[in-house]
This record gives sequence, structure tokens and C-alpha cells, in this order.
Amino acid sequence: MNWHNPVRIQSRSGLLKTIQFEQSFIILADPNAVSSALKIKLEDHWGPQCIAWFNQPYAKSSIESAISLCGLIWPLMMQHPKAALLAIGGGTTLDLAKIIRYRLIDLNFATEVWRSNKLPQQYHRHTLWCAPTTSGTGSEVTPWATLWDLNQQAPEKRSWSQPAGFPELALLDPELTQSCPVNITRDTALDALAHALESIWNTNAHPITRTLAIESAKTLLLYLPQSLDNLTDLHYREKLSHASLLAGLAMSQTQTALAHALSYDLTLNENMPHGHACAIWLPMCMDISSKQDTQVRDALEQIFECSVNQANQKLIDWLNRLEVETRDLRSSPDGKKILRAALTSQRGKNFIGHADEF
Repeated sequence: MNWHNPVRIQSRSGLLKTIQFEQSFIILADPNAVSSALKIKLEDHWGPQCIAWFNQPYAKSSIESAISLCGLIWPLMMQHPKAALLAIGGGTTLDLAKIIRYRLIDLNFATEVWRSNKLPQQYHRHTLWCAPTTSGTGSEVTPWATLWDLNQQAPEKRSWSQPAGFPELALLDPELTQSCPVNITRDTALDALAHALESIWNTNAHPITRTLAIESAKTLLLYLPQSLDNLTDLHYREKLSHASLLAGLAMSQTQTALAHALSYDLTLNENMPHGHACAIWLPMCMDISSKQDTQVRDALEQIFECSVNQANQKLIDWLNRLEVETRDLRSSPDGKKILRAALTSQRGKNFIGHADEF
């Protein structure tokens, strides 16, 4: 059993409005997640330690988005080589920050570096602090970032992953999530649920990750529907924030698996939000994996408090109530072909199930 996660975690409501830092920093923030009033309050609170504030307006963490932001931020980082980067936003903002923190000598080589997922000999790595404004990304406690390569004939999802890619500090402030609209609250929490469950039916799972994933999934199943009915209720937001953190910690050790491998095509071709695209496949993945591994069955029965056969239908019903229509690829030859191909992908190889079982 292995465990490595160096991220220092601070978590409490109102954290961002009270915390002080020992070094100067540059902010990258999602303007849709941080109101003008909060921005003014934070800038006043931090004073000159906050060197500059950059908005992150992009919907996807694409190569083009990263190029644009690096063109703005890297010159200032060059002037302040000891400055940290504070990312405030959802998964897109946090993932872009993980890329921007690695300042290269020449922006013209950035695309080649990112596509190869290999750093050159010369670069400067800035300290990174992450403050998620959604409960779902898990990016604040993982070392990798999603990078969408859209400007090519066949657009694809890439992963930027470095051994020292973990943020130094995760700042979890549930108050930041209170302004999330219902669709973002739902879809990001579904992503967290996928992180938890995918950490269970995973070849890299071990007792610690299973324990974290079980608690996370149970919390999300209980509190997400209540939070959707009471969007500004801080108690429910705190529960979702905690569950997202646990799922992120589990995922940081196992990575994701088959549901994520299948989700990327839906995001690219159907413009489906990431969490929704993952959730669609969860019951199918649950059914396949639970038939092949007793530890998976035991964990799922703990989460759903019923037999694994009942658990699968329970999850389908729960997702349907959230207006998520699940899919199953096993009913047609074409579907099985897609499924087998997904199992050979980087994420699919983490899945505990085997293609010869369906």
C-alpha cells in the first residue's frame, strides 16, 4: 500500500476572508464564481501582498486558454519569481493554474511541452494555492490537470501530470460555493461522486482510499438532493465540500477509471458537463465491477446499505431524480466495441473489470 499527498489543507467557512499569507501572490480567479463585492473585500484584506488579480473567463482548460493566460501572467511572474499563484474557481481555473505555475523560458514552446507532458530542462515552478469554488473538482489535492487539445482535426483530452504537480495548499471555504447555481452544484457534486466510486472499482484501491471513498459517497448521496433544494444553506454546502475533499484525496492515489474514460467523448461531442458525463456511466461500471470483486461489493453495500443488486437500481433511481439518464453500452455490438476500447485507455486500465466479462 502506498500513500503520497503533500498538500497542506485548511478548511472552514469564511476562511478566505480571514487568512493571511507569508509571501506575495498573484490571483487567477473565475469572475463567475467571485463577485465584484467579494473581490474588493479580498483585495482590501490582503493589501499589497496581492500583486495582481487576473480573471479566468474560459469554460474549458484548453491549450488556447492556457496560452492566452500565460501570455498575461508569465511576464509578471518573471518580475516576481518568488510570488505564489492563488487560484480561486472551479476545476477549469484550478487546472489552468497547475499549468501556468510552470513558467517556461519561451511561450512559443509551450504547446509542444504540454502535449508531450514533459518539462524542459529550464523552467521555473511557482508555489500554488488552490481555493475551489465548487464541491466536486478535487483538483486542489491532486497533481494533474486536464488539458483540452481542441485545435486539431481530432480534438482530444490530454493530461498534464508532473511528480511535483500537487498544490502546496488547499483552501476549502464552503462559503465560496454558496453562489453556485443549481446546475453547477449538481454536476460538480456528481463529479465528486464519480471520483469516490471510481476510487473503489480501481486496481490502485487500498484500505485508506476505500475508507475515504465510502464516507464521501454516503455523504454525497444524502446531502446533494437536500443542497439542491436549499442552495444557500451553508450546512449542506459544508457537507458537500467535505465529501468532495475526501473523494479528491482518494482519487489522488488511485486516479479515475472507466466512467471518466467514457465521459470525455460526451463532453467533446455532446457538450455535456463533465460531472454529468461521468455519472451517466456509473451504474454500468458498478454492475460490471461488483460481479468481479468482493471488496468492491462490500464497499458498495456499505455505501448503499443494501445488497449490491439493489444498490445498482438504487443508484439509477437516485440519478434519475436528479434528471440524469444513465446509459449502458453492453446491449449492442457497437456499444461493446466502444467499451472495450475505453478499457484500453489510460483511465480505463485502472478499472477493476475485464472486457471478457460482458
